[in-house]
Amino acid sequence: MSKILFSPKEIQKLQKNPNVQQVSERATTYTDEFKRKFIDEYLAGKTPRQIFNEHGFDEEIIGIKRIETIWLSLA
Repeated sequence: MSKILFSPKEIQKLQKNPNVQQVSERATTYTDEFKRKFIDEYLAGKTPRQIFNEHGFDEEIIGIKRIETIWLSLA
């Protein structure tokens, strides 16, 4: 989990993304479908940042560090 907390406004924005199952001020849980897509696209050569951007995530909200290390939690 990140030490950086999501604001109520950021939580609201993340909750609107269909790839998010649940979000709190500390963590985001992604849908199983997004996790599968992420792995498939990552193995096909896309970067985590590219995948998140293409699936409607704002990297300024999620944070580059979270995006770049997400594959560790999916493996």
